[in-house]
Amino acid sequence: MSLEIRTHDFAAGILASLAIELKGSREFSKLHSGISILGYLTSVQDPINSQAFSQLLYFLGHRYPKIRKVAADQVYLVLLQNAKLVANDRIDQSLEILSETCWDGDIEEAKVQRLQLRQMAGLETRVLGKVNSSEPDKRGAGKRASADENESYAALVGSTGF
Repeated sequence: MSLEIRTHDFAAGILASLAIELKGSREFSKLHSGISILGYLTSVQDPINSQAFSQLLYFLGHRYPKIRKVAADQVYLVLLQNAKLVANDRIDQSLEILSETCWDGDIEEAKVQRLQLRQMAGLETRVLGKVNSSEPDKRGAGKRASADENESYAALVGSTGF
């Protein structure tokens, strides 16, 4: 078995473990470290780098604003190092979106920008629920969503010891 195949299998195992470990985690340090590892895995050969990039883009819509910001910084660095992840004619536009979006601001805006980045990267762009809606639904979810984000942020701050 060649070294390249073993490296690929090892990276695939790490990627699968990360997906399980980070899913639903509320630990800032774990999420931050996982995002860094995903950034590293984007330097591995296909298809691992595309899968890692896709998972990294997922964090641009995370419920914690600081995680969205960390993920945006990591995606920016990844695109500077590995321009193959986005078409050459879209790389400048992608970097512009990453640098001009307030990732630690409104989550709905972050999700819209994340969707645009996924499209530019040629990744599947399925929409999980509403991405952008100016009207709350009949149950008052619009009001509840902003409160949930603040509660999530309070949980993050509490878990980091501040």
